[in-house]
Amino acid sequence: MNHWYLLACLAGVLLLLALATPVAADPSITSISPSSGYNSGTLTNVVITGSNFNLTSSLGSVVLMKSGQSNITATIPSPGSSTSTLTCNFPLYGAAAGTWDVVVTNQDGSYTRYSSFTVQSSMTLSSVSPATAQANTSSVGVTVAGTGLSSVSSLYLFNSDYSNLTASLGTITATSVTGTFDLTSETPDTYQICVKDSTGAEKCGLSFVVTTDKVGTIDLTSSPSGASVYVDSTYKGTSPCILPGLAVGTHTVKLTLDGYSTWSKSVKVTYGGNTTIVADLSSAVTATATTVPTSTPTTVKTSLKVTTVKVPTSWPKTTTTKASPVEGIVIIGAICIGAFVLIRKN
Repeated sequence: MNHWYLLACLAGVLLLLALATPVAADPSITSISPSSGYNSGTLTNVVITGSNFNLTSSLGSVVLMKSGQSNITATIPSPGSSTSTLTCNFPLYGAAAGTWDVVVTNQDGSYTRYSSFTVQSSMTLSSVSPATAQANTSSVGVTVAGTGLSSVSSLYLFNSDYSNLTASLGTITATSVTGTFDLTSETPDTYQICVKDSTGAEKCGLSFVVTTDKVGTIDLTSSPSGASVYVDSTYKGTSPCILPGLAVGTHTVKLTLDGYSTWSKSVKVTYGGNTTIVADLSSAVTATATTVPTSTPTTVKTSLKVTTVKVPTSWPKTTTTKASPVEGIVIIGAICIGAFVLIRKN
């Protein structure tokens, strides 16, 4: 009987101990800051606020999850420093844009899910149209194209020598932003187009030129007409034409037309003035093949070097002349006549 009594007492003590041991509460998340990041690198110092966090360096985790995507595990420099906050670094490079769930798992396996973190495509700027406008123009509409622009909250002109000029925003999409600038009293110069999003991230880089409003006009005709007209290497149309809104100063005007030589001239534009130009185009000279006569080789007399060496004189050879047979007959005849005369005398 005592044996069973002791067992019952032991079971009661164990039950009391189990009931007295508090059960660890599940973690919970109330906020995350910042709540978004770009997929171009690691987002550092993300603060998760909540309660009942219980992680160690080897147990527990903070993970970003999205259907169809691989999990993104955060690094936590001091996981056990607080039960109400966690400071994390998320490697977001190449992550799919969109909403991800934040999942905090304690070392005992309990976890909580918070669906409020956005991965954004990194902002890029590819073009701005128009890229120039005159100073003292009250309304200049521009369109900026790029990527990752859906969260743009500000569009402005930047030049370190002046204050930023902010545009009134129009339509905003992931690939473009429209806005309107008031260039009244804006200093003529080259500026950068910049955008800023809701997280405070900024992107600059495109050039925007504010030109002077002190302009003049060129009234141009050509003979023949139909020539392509360029002002400072920018195509302006064909002649005849009127070229308004040219900044005061000297400009290079060039005309080209097939079959004619290029015509070019420096033209001075005056404030509010109208400069008249009449361009007389010259026919292009067509080169013809020229026959080069073949010259007859010239014989050049060469002076021979006079030598003082004596050349031995060869002895003349005696030439034997054969006796003519007539001469022999005459001689014999003369001898016979002489003999005959002597015989007669004797």
